[in-house]
Amino acid sequence: MKKVFVALCMAGLLAATTSCKTSNSAASSVSALNGEWKITEVNGQSITKADNDNEAFIGFDVEKKSMYGSTSCNRIFGQLDADTKKGTISFGTVGSTRMMCHDMKTEEQVLKAVNEVKAYELKDNSTLTLKSADGKVLMTLQKRNK
Repeated sequence: MKKVFVALCMAGLLAATTSCKTSNSAASSVSALNGEWKITEVNGQSITKADNDNEAFIGFDVEKKSMYGSTSCNRIFGQLDADTKKGTISFGTVGSTRMMCHDMKTEEQVLKAVNEVKAYELKDNSTLTLKSADGKVLMTLQKRNK
């Protein structure tokens, strides 16, 4: 009986330690979203600077619960709602400026993908993958160095 009690206590201690570690990891994942991320792929296609002067990127301010960025042509902005435990992220209604540019294809791809984002995966605090509700990779982003 004593062995069973000790085994149960050890299992409980292990579970408590593991859950605390997971919570700390999750909390750091949300803050790791902060900053600007260069969009490198949309729907599996590489994104380059194209004919426009701007690089396509998305920026996050977790504390203010906001997102901002550029489609390579127009500026975008919206709300940010991320849940690390579920791995979900959404941007609410995304607004944008409405200028005409040489390359509108990149703009259209980025806007369509941003509006479908429901989940994310962060690898090594340097690669961010944004996914649809069914797990399809919509965008791949790399942390920008300032």
